[in-house]
Amino acid sequence: MKKHLIIAYIFVLGGMLFSCEPRIDFDEGQWGDTAFVTNANVFTLQAADHEVQEFYESGELTPARRRLIISTGNAVIENENFTATVRVPANADLTRAGIIINHQSMRVEPVGDTPPAGIISDLSSGEFVYRLISADGTRREWVIRIVTQ
Repeated sequence: MKKHLIIAYIFVLGGMLFSCEPRIDFDEGQWGDTAFVTNANVFTLQAADHEVQEFYESGELTPARRRLIISTGNAVIENENFTATVRVPANADLTRAGIIINHQSMRVEPVGDTPPAGIISDLSSGEFVYRLISADGTRREWVIRIVTQ
């Protein structure tokens, strides 16, 4: 009886060890070229007077800030030229603003002096280049233009 139990344990343990091997390799390239921008927005931070947050370094209470989208409507996307044009009001302060890029690629990288997406910086120069990289390895440089209306 004890011998049969030991043999059963060996088979169960062996089955568990052999079943742990990967069975399917995920091919990220199967999704094809996804290095396209679907939309872009410009945002700034707005202080909320009724909300307070604490900075742990200084111990002082400061107003909380939330993102405020200042671009109007959807960006004009030109897939042939790899450009996205974002419209903002003429009175918008672009010296402390950031860009939000909607995309389906795996990664977005700023090119040259372009600020990283999602980070507050000076966007007053109006034109920025981002490299989108899709799962299949396609790399495409997109120009995000900010125009006032």
